[in-house]
Amino acid sequence: MKMTLIPQMAVKNCHPKGMQSATDTDYARIATEVATAMAKEKVDDIPVNGIRQMALNITMYFEDVIAGAGIWHGFTSKVKEMYGRQLPFYDIDEENYFDDEPNIEDVKFIVWYTMLEVHHGKIGNPENPILERLAIAAYNVLEQHYETVPVNESLKDYFQNPQFIDDFYKQRDALKWLYFSCYLTYIPRAIDFIYDRARQMAEAVHCPMDAAFYQVECLLAYTGKIGPLRLKPQEWMAAILRANGNDEAAQKVENQRQMDYRMYKIESTDDDRSMTFRDITGETFTVTADELNHPQDECYQRKGIVASFVEYDGAWHLNGGSSFGDDLKMFDEMAVDYEGHKNLQKAYDDMIKESKDTRLFYFADAAELKAFLLKHLPADENVEKNFQLPADQEHIVLYVPEKSTEDLQIFPDGALCVKDERNPYYNEKWSRNQALNFVLSISPEVQSCLISQHFLPDATINSSKGLERGNEIVQQNFDFLVRAVSSRL
Repeated sequence: MKMTLIPQMAVKNCHPKGMQSATDTDYARIATEVATAMAKEKVDDIPVNGIRQMALNITMYFEDVIAGAGIWHGFTSKVKEMYGRQLPFYDIDEENYFDDEPNIEDVKFIVWYTMLEVHHGKIGNPENPILERLAIAAYNVLEQHYETVPVNESLKDYFQNPQFIDDFYKQRDALKWLYFSCYLTYIPRAIDFIYDRARQMAEAVHCPMDAAFYQVECLLAYTGKIGPLRLKPQEWMAAILRANGNDEAAQKVENQRQMDYRMYKIESTDDDRSMTFRDITGETFTVTADELNHPQDECYQRKGIVASFVEYDGAWHLNGGSSFGDDLKMFDEMAVDYEGHKNLQKAYDDMIKESKDTRLFYFADAAELKAFLLKHLPADENVEKNFQLPADQEHIVLYVPEKSTEDLQIFPDGALCVKDERNPYYNEKWSRNQALNFVLSISPEVQSCLISQHFLPDATINSSKGLERGNEIVQQNFDFLVRAVSSRL
């Protein structure tokens, strides 16, 4: 496998926006050495670009650890908080594990996590001997440079003395960096994903494609779930800032609140040209003229605005673009839908009471499910007459969500995977083969329910040590594994 140089620009592109670094050439050279060492292992099913991405991620980890920037340390601290251990998968001698040095277990993890991107849709075994060979080859290069590599002082200072904290828009740029470029948390093929979302938005609200693209970018900085822990960017940033001892800044970033991109009713305008908006939930909030980018006079005569907002450090900020108008049809429809969902609370509560406080129900087929729903959900004669479900669905799981503002969730064939004493359709052989795929296809809320109640005990991955070991790896790391893999799907 012929390995070309990893350019300085590749390293620079991994850094936060606007950060100037004097060490990019040094780390680009190390990344090239790491890639060359890994290529010598001659792993045929990993393409050149895959090796290069692994090498770049490992080198950026090395830069982070040497600088004490806190990205990796923030991750391991969060892992320990959530799971009581330093890292998933690997047994670590914590007395000989040092936050300010490269560790072989860390490199193994990065190789495994990057492989989820390289072999998209496939879940590799973190104990795969091939991945261990690649990790050792890379780690040996890091060891050679550990004593002499320069510290990226700019990266260190960016998080230890975060200038972006007092500026909402710079802070949002930092969150976008986590989504697009940080070695640990970036989303593969993010541009393609954003393009698809932007195209849908442009068609729905009749706006130019570039405006829609920018809007989706801004929204994902607050709604995207990224990295191996599937956290929001603001949660990742808070963990990094805490790793640097900046607890106050971390709290400020973590506590910010985003309002969805939708229509808001203009309640009033003030003498200082600020505007007060009403959400479909009934909540009102005021945004200054500065934060609205000083709307034209005619905007103050309008009845509504389509926009997203973020409350940060005690003030509301426009998150992306906005469009003023007089047609409140969209607002009224969303408000009716919101109230309709709120009215489902009693129906949801009655279902859960009937099932003895569980949110899961199991049905043989669509006809049985339909009868159950018509019995429990409020509906008029027209709805009952026209209510349809695909006739060929069988072995169905129904999940009742925690919030009545969320829809019921229905999973055909899901009952074959769920080992619950109330479920007569469980199939052990099917579950061994399909449970992991099933749990990755459902919402995080349902995932958490099934994993916390140990309802997927036969879920497994392939292991060279046998089926039993594959099952152990999944069961011992189930919540983390699902989070990590989901962020790469």
